[in-house]
Amino acid sequence: MPLNINELDLYLGKRLKAFRLKMNWPLKTLAMKLGVSPQQLQRYETGMNKISASLLYTIAHELNTDVAFFYEGYEGLPKSLPLPQTPNNILLIEENRDDEALFRQALMEFPEKLNIYSCHDGEEAVNFFRRLEESAALFFPKPDLIFLDLMIPGINGFDVLKDIKRRSSVQNTPVVIFSRNASHEDMLRSYCLHASGFINMSFSYNEVREQIHKTLAYWIHTVTLPSSGNHDHANGVDSTLQA
Repeated sequence: MPLNINELDLYLGKRLKAFRLKMNWPLKTLAMKLGVSPQQLQRYETGMNKISASLLYTIAHELNTDVAFFYEGYEGLPKSLPLPQTPNNILLIEENRDDEALFRQALMEFPEKLNIYSCHDGEEAVNFFRRLEESAALFFPKPDLIFLDLMIPGINGFDVLKDIKRRSSVQNTPVVIFSRNASHEDMLRSYCLHASGFINMSFSYNEVREQIHKTLAYWIHTVTLPSSGNHDHANGVDSTLQA
C-alpha cells in the first residue's frame, strides 16, 4: 500500500498501543494519566485521530520514554507527496484552568489556524524547553510565540523568562507576559528580562479576545518571526494539547 499523509497517524497509534500493552495497562489507566477518555485514547491508537506533537510529548513523559521511540522504524513520507502545511505554534504557560480555557477560546477564534499547547507550572515549562535542546528536538513543537503568566506555581514566571532567554533554541522566540495582578514594577522587570510584550488582562472576555488577537496579528503579520520561514500562516490544522 503506498504511503499517505495518514500513515504516520496509524504508525504512531500502533506504537502507542504496543507500549501500553507492554506496560500491561488497560485503556482506562493510560487514558486517566493523559486526561482523556478511553474512547479518545482508542481513537489515537487506531489512527482515527491525529496525535499532535505536543500530545505525543505528554504521552512520552507519562510512559517515561523518549518521543523518538514512537518514530523508530518509520521511514517517513516519500518526497513526491506534499507535506501538510504547518500553522504557528502557540505555547501558553498558565496554571489557572479557567483562565487557560478563556485564553484558548480567544486563540481558537483567531481567523487563522494555530497549534495551541500548554504548560501548567514553571517546572513543566523549564523541562519542556530543556527537552527542546535534546536530540529528539525534531519531534517537539518549537513555539513561535509564548504567552507566559507571571503567577505560576513552582518556578515563577520571571525565572521561566530567564530560562527561555538563555536557551539558544528559544531565546529569540517572542515572549508576551500577561497578568491580572501584576504591578508596575513587575512590568518593568519583565521588560528588563527581555519580554517582548506585557498585557494587563481584562476581566471582559471580549476585551481579552481583542488583546490577544491584536498581539497575534502583530507577531504573525507585522513582524517576521525567527521561524516564520518554516510556516505557511494561511493554512494548517489546529493541534491542541489536551491537559
